[in-house]
Amino acid sequence: MLDELLKRLRAQPIDRRLDQLEPAVWARIDAARRAERVSAAWGWRSALAATMLTFGVVSASLAGATPEETSPFAIHASLAPATLIEGAP
Repeated sequence: MLDELLKRLRAQPIDRRLDQLEPAVWARIDAARRAERVSAAWGWRSALAATMLTFGVVSASLAGATPEETSPFAIHASLAPATLIEGAP
């Protein structure tokens, strides 16, 4: 019975060429590696963007907390134009 099945199988035409199987497998592996690198790059980019956004928000909130005395146009500022002119000899 098994011999008959093998004979019939040998008599059938080849439905696939196996000489291109290995290059096809390596092409799929390379494509998967490239896709993995691209997704990893997007992960790093998004983490970097989130960190930069966080630092921006923190620095803006700290900059807003400074007293208005540092403004050159404040009334009691030491660098106000009126103070500099009055103090001149």
